[in-house]
Amino acid sequence: MTITKANIDIFLTHKNIAVIGASARTKKFGNEVIKELVKKGYAVYPIHLTAETLEGVKCYHSIGELPAEVQSIHISTNNKKANDIIVAAKQKGMTQIWVQQRSENEKTYDLANGVNMITNQCFLMHLGPVKGGHKFHRSIKSFFGKLPK
Repeated sequence: MTITKANIDIFLTHKNIAVIGASARTKKFGNEVIKELVKKGYAVYPIHLTAETLEGVKCYHSIGELPAEVQSIHISTNNKKANDIIVAAKQKGMTQIWVQQRSENEKTYDLANGVNMITNQCFLMHLGPVKGGHKFHRSIKSFFGKLPK
């Protein structure tokens, strides 16, 4: 499966994004994703089994609870859970799925049919403007020609 810059750009044009793998711990990656999306004007829909809010944003307890206008999901979970989440997202009608690098596994790629799926990419490295460690990560990938074209 080849990921292109166009795939990434299409994903980022959708302004309603669910985030699964969000944590109440502020330094965790999923929490950073919520904060950055909010800063950039996206409508964020965190999915968390027990939290009512994360970073001041209302949480949903399952993909099934999400409003119909949410067509995109960012997945940052244990790679053993990602495929079940992808299946649930597709059943909900989601067409834009970003599986954070290291959350995918060998069977994840088989689930890409019918959706724009981004895998093996750091979401915050592409959300722009990129800062901190994600800027460094992007620079390294760029230097070695590993950014999607």
